[in-house]
Amino acid sequence: MGARGRKETRGAGDPGAGTVIASFASLGAAAVHVAAAPDHFAEWWAAGVFFYAVGAFQALWAVAVLRFPGPALMAAGLVANVGVVAVWALSRTAGMPVGPGAGVPEEVTGADAATVAFEAVVVLVAAFGLRRSASRGFASPFRAVAVAGAAGALVTGLTVPAVQSALSHSHGHGHGPADGSTPHGHSEEDGHGAGSPEQPDAHSSRAPGDGSAQDGAPASATPAPRDADAPAGEATDGGQGHDDEPHGH
Repeated sequence: MGARGRKETRGAGDPGAGTVIASFASLGAAAVHVAAAPDHFAEWWAAGVFFYAVGAFQALWAVAVLRFPGPALMAAGLVANVGVVAVWALSRTAGMPVGPGAGVPEEVTGADAATVAFEAVVVLVAAFGLRRSASRGFASPFRAVAVAGAAGALVTGLTVPAVQSALSHSHGHGHGPADGSTPHGHSEEDGHGAGSPEQPDAHSSRAPGDGSAQDGAPASATPAPRDADAPAGEATDGGQGHDDEPHGH
């Protein structure tokens, strides 16, 4: 009787397979919430604090429930995850009642689906655990390792892409120009940056000997006519210098 009683007592305190799976699922949900927290914090500080708080609770619960798999922790995990799922469902259907995006439903992403699946597992395991007086321990250490390995691999395989999706969604916001303007580029046709005034090309708009004006002179300007009465060796100065000496006839 004494050995049997000690075995039952030890088994009652050991986490069962469901508890181990729920623990890994809670860790996966915590990782996604923490990864998505910076993006929500940038949009509204209260939303960011909520995501950090949920992630911290789910991570702590995952560790504590393996050490103390009792009704109190099961009830806490059940209530908390049901509340988180309810808030998520409200934000994706009617929109949150408060905050910058109040009344605007948010889109459902792959990270959301993975997180809700993790939280649903925790809710189911916690509800089932509350209906039992005590959890069954593992029949052998090998079974415990096998269940933990399978649960860890499955949760990791779902958590990694979900975290990457949450991080990419977070980095995709707020990296454009501060004033929302489009950056200026260079056009292959005009060779000038966008928004700059159109200017003539000094190298291609005139050819040698075409008679066009240079250095800002009007294109229609012509040289001043030479004085027909002036001697052949005397160059006219365009009407200047005639007052220096009187002309004789």
